[in-house]
Amino acid sequence: MAKSPNTTPINGISYSWTQPYPSMEGFFVPKELFERTTQEEQEITVSNELARLDHLEEEVQSMLTYPDAEAIINKITKEIKDD
Repeated sequence: MAKSPNTTPINGISYSWTQPYPSMEGFFVPKELFERTTQEEQEITVSNELARLDHLEEEVQSMLTYPDAEAIINKITKEIKDD
């Protein structure tokens, strides 16, 4: 049998590849809020966000019923009664 001409090993070649990661700047926070430079602007942004969360928490705590949850429960119980 004849020896293949391509049996010599290749020396001196190396390569590497890494997965490029996208910049996370502005990914979770809008870029205009991320770029605030002064401490005072950052404090105002944080205090506004905390006030918004407090307001939402008050609204949730004052709810007597949860319409979405009730609709799901009613749908399930109706399906059970129909079977």
